[in-house]
Amino acid sequence: MVAAVILCGRAAIAGDADYGNPSPALTFGVHSYGTTDETQAKTNESSTTSAEYYRTQDKANSIQTVSHEVSCDTCDSGQPCECDSAWYDNLSIFGGLDGSKQPQDFGVNAQFGGRFHINLGLPLWEEQGLGVQIGTALNYTDNAVQVFERVDGTKDRFQNYTTVGLFQRTESGFMWAIGYDFLYQDYYDDFNLGQWRGDVGYTWDDENEFGTWFTISNQKDSGHYLTIPLTLDPITQGNLYWRRTWENDAQTTFWLGIAEGHGEVNLALGDLRPTKERLVFGADVFVPLSPYLALFGQANFITPADSGTVDAFLGIAFYPGGSHGARNRRFAPRLPVANNTTFATDLSR
Repeated sequence: MVAAVILCGRAAIAGDADYGNPSPALTFGVHSYGTTDETQAKTNESSTTSAEYYRTQDKANSIQTVSHEVSCDTCDSGQPCECDSAWYDNLSIFGGLDGSKQPQDFGVNAQFGGRFHINLGLPLWEEQGLGVQIGTALNYTDNAVQVFERVDGTKDRFQNYTTVGLFQRTESGFMWAIGYDFLYQDYYDDFNLGQWRGDVGYTWDDENEFGTWFTISNQKDSGHYLTIPLTLDPITQGNLYWRRTWENDAQTTFWLGIAEGHGEVNLALGDLRPTKERLVFGADVFVPLSPYLALFGQANFITPADSGTVDAFLGIAFYPGGSHGARNRRFAPRLPVANNTTFATDLSR
């Protein structure tokens, strides 16, 4: 209080000594009274500098949100931070619903049930952004149509997918991945199938990525339905995609491409001639729901719907390293664990 009175007294004396000139500035908190031109200029300069600082910080934080390499100094309270890296930073654990109809269903069946998968990415050559990924998935589904159960007693299907691969994210924005998908399936018979899968993409800017993803059939398997001999074979396909990252770190991906022809085999009505190359399209979605949980789903369709594929899954994924920006981290797996959406299967006899 005494200091304030002394300051006011000095200001008054200075004002009386130089009548007609503004008094020196008295500043309390953020308010300034009787400021001089020089003081006002300094204040404006300080405000401009402060505004520029916060604009720079906002821009930096925006960039960090996209690159997801946030330092501990800028981590928000309660948010996961990547400063103390651990092996589980690029781990995801998923549980959700799964539905599928493919040529392997013999034209008379479809599947609906549950899915669980785990996927992990690890650095292999950190300086070059080269990583390795491994993941596995379990699908257990029931028949959505009664035909199989009434004919041979088959009521459900069990699938075990395993994906192993390499990937790289470069500083120039180019990225790629190549992996192998294994499938063990217990259905109307036991089958072991395999395919190559990969993608090549380019980050156009902070929000948009363009590229291609593909599958190449590698291992088919033969079995029986009752006494009918048949062969299951992964369907080769190639797609062009566009991935958009939104302000809240949500991602949407859309693709369009061509799949090789498939059989039109029907247990009840007989077989038609196999199709030629067909249009394929699909999408996936990733939406952070909390610091560690995200909504994740995928769908893929090979036309025509009556003989092609209608596959989709949707559920909740847990990210121990944090859900925001989880898919964009440098050593996050590029390839989702294989599922019916990325592993279409043909049937021939």
